[in-house]
Amino acid sequence: MALLNPLSKSSLPLLRRLSTIVDTPILSTAEVLRSLNTYTETHHPNEAQLEYAYKYFTSQSPQFLFGTSRFREFPDSTSPEITFLGRSNVGKSSLLNALFNRPNDKLAYVSKRPGRTRAMNAFGIGGASTGGQKRHARPGMSLEIMANDEMTLKKGSEMRNFIGRGGLVVVDLPGYGHGSREEWGKEVVKYLQMRKQLRRAFLLIDAEHGVKSSDQHMLDILQEAGTPHQIILSKSDKLIYPTANTPSPGKLQQHMEKLHQITEKVREKVVPKGKRGNAVLNDIVCCSSAKTLDRGRMIGMDEVRWAVLQAAGLQCDVSGRKGKLEQLGKIDDAAIDEDGMVSWEAMSGASK
Repeated sequence: MALLNPLSKSSLPLLRRLSTIVDTPILSTAEVLRSLNTYTETHHPNEAQLEYAYKYFTSQSPQFLFGTSRFREFPDSTSPEITFLGRSNVGKSSLLNALFNRPNDKLAYVSKRPGRTRAMNAFGIGGASTGGQKRHARPGMSLEIMANDEMTLKKGSEMRNFIGRGGLVVVDLPGYGHGSREEWGKEVVKYLQMRKQLRRAFLLIDAEHGVKSSDQHMLDILQEAGTPHQIILSKSDKLIYPTANTPSPGKLQQHMEKLHQITEKVREKVVPKGKRGNAVLNDIVCCSSAKTLDRGRMIGMDEVRWAVLQAAGLQCDVSGRKGKLEQLGKIDDAAIDEDGMVSWEAMSGASK
């Protein structure tokens, strides 16, 4: 067989291709994960910050605070709120369960029927100590103390939901689009337009299908209301893992490049040039609530957690040290119990 003459003109195209292959480094899985999301308005979180966000959401159990289908039934409070919304079956409930690290003991209801989630449900997380429920006496009444020093729920007493100081409230909104009802949408819009505790709305868009007309309609509502919002590309694993087999480093890099291209297309639609710098945050977060790539953690979920903490003003510094706790109103020290807990009812009265 004749040997290839590297100096001949016919060999130049092949040599160029070989040079391109050699010069293109194959990224490791960790490097691919670091390139998952691009940040243009905020700083890329470092390892210490991502670890802080992970522990904030996983070291304590989230607590269900309330559920309602009417905006006027939302209690006032001093805790910052963020909300997740998206088309029916965009994977919102699965994302919330992954956010709270509850893949098996599910917190948010996952339905195969579009539009099944009807209520706006609020969950508390984080703070000085774990939230939960405690027995309290109604005004003018007292609890009976038993011989074992335990308080029993007697007539005239009630259970109250608690959230720790420095915690935040995550509101799960009903899905819109196919199978959703118009009257639920009206209440959701009221919440997005009028809720003063709302710091940011996270709009989920399916990475496979991109921006639908219903998504664009919701984006218009958020823009017109001036509601701070950010895009999350859910189900990104469908592009990173197009088959059941784990991709090789080279294939993984190719899939990531495709995801980046789709991210830019979504950015062009949801962050038009004339509206940059307004209510929408230019940083788009890609994630998955079904697949892991590193340390057994869901793809991009720590970045979602970090974005939530940033929105609520509860992020840490670059070394992972907790910053000053932020709340939206003043709470009387008398309302704080011995565990550093504040009742939802006490917070409701604090900001009135």
